[in-house]
Amino acid sequence: MARAKSICPKTGCPHVVVKRYCAEHEREYEAKRGNSYRRGYGSAHKALRASYMPAHQAGTLTCWRCNQIIPPSEPFDLGHDDDDRTKYAGPEHALCNRAAAGRKAHRID
Repeated sequence: MARAKSICPKTGCPHVVVKRYCAEHEREYEAKRGNSYRRGYGSAHKALRASYMPAHQAGTLTCWRCNQIIPPSEPFDLGHDDDDRTKYAGPEHALCNRAAAGRKAHRID
């Protein structure tokens, strides 16, 4: 499904966008956000995530959040503990992970 067009949310920017920001402000956003290593996804994270790949490709990987199989056709994230971001809880559907992050950001239980 195509994303609806909107105005760039950067104050004063008149550009119509399909993504989050216009090209100029998207670059600013990404630079501020930092690369994956700076966000805490270094070599240890990548190695742990890679250790789950054989089970994912075999169709036997289970989401720790909803306890359902993560099909090989769907992406998965290495989910953090909801109360302590320094700990990993295990693999989860990308949608389960991002929905949980959204609920936490908006304080929805």
